[in-house]
Amino acid sequence: MNLVLAEDYAYLDALPDAVEIEIVTPLSAVGQALNEGTPHELVRAVRLFLSCALPMEGEMPTDLAAAVTELRFSLTQPSTTRL
Repeated sequence: MNLVLAEDYAYLDALPDAVEIEIVTPLSAVGQALNEGTPHELVRAVRLFLSCALPMEGEMPTDLAAAVTELRFSLTQPSTTRL
């Protein structure tokens, strides 16, 4: 899965305003945790992102909504290595 990170400003700026407002800050937290955080901080940031993104799925572009769905699904599957 290709996760759109906060550095992709053109993509984020093209999102509907309501979606952009809800996901930019949590997405930045995911990027920061991915680059500098602990696994626990990454899990927390991903869960925050999902809690903000899931209510907006219907307003998202198809590719972003699919990525959010895939991320949510991957967190609910039993695995030996989970976020």
